[in-house]
Amino acid sequence: METVSIGIRNLMAPCGCACKYCLLRSGWTANGIDYFRGRRLAERFAVWARDNGISPIPYYDVGYCAEYPELLDNIAYKRETGFAGAAFLQCNGIRIRSKEETELFVDSIREAGVKDIDVTFYGSREYHDIFAARQNTFEPGQSDYDFMMLLAACAAKKGLGCVPSIVISRENLNMLEDLLDELEGIPGIGRIHSFLPDYRGRGYLLEPARITREDYNGLSDRVKATMNIKRYRTEGEWLSGEMPEYVRRMVVITLRADNIDMLESMSCEEMVAYVERLDDEFYRAMQSINELAEMYGERDNRCLYRQRDLVWKWQQRYILENHIRIYDVTDEQNCCTVRS
Repeated sequence: METVSIGIRNLMAPCGCACKYCLLRSGWTANGIDYFRGRRLAERFAVWARDNGISPIPYYDVGYCAEYPELLDNIAYKRETGFAGAAFLQCNGIRIRSKEETELFVDSIREAGVKDIDVTFYGSREYHDIFAARQNTFEPGQSDYDFMMLLAACAAKKGLGCVPSIVISRENLNMLEDLLDELEGIPGIGRIHSFLPDYRGRGYLLEPARITREDYNGLSDRVKATMNIKRYRTEGEWLSGEMPEYVRRMVVITLRADNIDMLESMSCEEMVAYVERLDDEFYRAMQSINELAEMYGERDNRCLYRQRDLVWKWQQRYILENHIRIYDVTDEQNCCTVRS
């Protein structure tokens, strides 16, 4: 199994939302460590990678959202280390701001080097705000939906690339045209893209609302143009041939209060080997992809998935049915991996 990238993640910034499908299961609290303590560990990795000719340089990712005092420092650090994503900022879940505060925020991240931002939408204003589950209450015009629209408009006006994304499910199919009307009405808005929810995190909660091939076929050409349908197939279509087994993995070392002392005592090689070992142990406890497909695959299922979503779904079922207790490397709150 080839490890193709290494990341350092510090989930130190509480997210203002608790989205229904959140990959990180975020929800108003955080479990990371001090920002600069995490950066020092990331700096060790940057030096180690350069000394050993490892590319890309391990990145330092801070979450659950971009609402933390050291944000501009993190943007600068990513630029200094040559991280390809340094110029992109995901803005979901940050503190709701007034128009004036939003303009100052956009100015600050643009001056720091951000060129593109993403804001995610879930449907109509009412549906979006229920889905995003902001904990605090708002003045009129200050819901999460309204703020995301304000942020998108302000970013586009000030020359940032704003590429809104839309989560598509059966619950919001009748809202998509109106949502596109509003987004496309923002002067300077970037290309809108849509996607189906991952199965990870709380994504399984949307399984009853996952769209089918027939749902997709019923979408307008305008909505279809926002989705990369090539990555999705029905479960039956995936099962019609042998599914490719994984050969690569991305490794993420997640810094938590309950593991930071241990990690700091290790060398960079030892930390990477630690997560690789967790990954190996997890997949040894599973059946192969095609064995899981034989056990759990539903050939009549017309819902659309990426292959990895089906594998995660089958793995979780296998774990439950066999009462397996194991460190879950598919949980992005843990040290985790993504295989491909």
